[in-house]
Amino acid sequence: MLKKTVIILLCAFPMFMMAQDKFGHVNSQELLMAMPERTTIEKTLDELQTQWENEMVKMREEYLAKIKEFQDKQATMPESIKQARQSEIVELEQRITTFNQTASTDLQQKQQELLTPVIEKIRKAINEVGAENNFTYIFDMATQSIIYQSPQANDITPLVKKKLGIQ
Repeated sequence: MLKKTVIILLCAFPMFMMAQDKFGHVNSQELLMAMPERTTIEKTLDELQTQWENEMVKMREEYLAKIKEFQDKQATMPESIKQARQSEIVELEQRITTFNQTASTDLQQKQQELLTPVIEKIRKAINEVGAENNFTYIFDMATQSIIYQSPQANDITPLVKKKLGIQ
């Protein structure tokens, strides 16, 4: 009987040790979507995107007009003018491609610029909740990563290195 009690206690000991650690999870994407700043950010980004799209429409209209003009008059154009017009069309295609890439990059940068303070605000709140409530780890379900780690958390890397024979 004593052996059974000792075995049960030895098996239960790791669970008692684990019970001291608190784990939590949060969905940062859900928090981000619930933030009041989100509507202002979305409005700003929509306005910027509309400006870029309007400029793109103008460039495409210019491009289509040049192609139509070229197609209508190419039969009567001298070869040197034909080549010059083709070069203009190719150059305009390249400008449109560059413009499109610039617009995409600009929108991403603006989104990053606007979201960074909100993300930092969320991260700070998560860290405060973790510390105040003695969590060891808080997992972010949106990114499948650890978003908070207590200073008391155990890093077992040295133990694993020792086990593997790594210096």
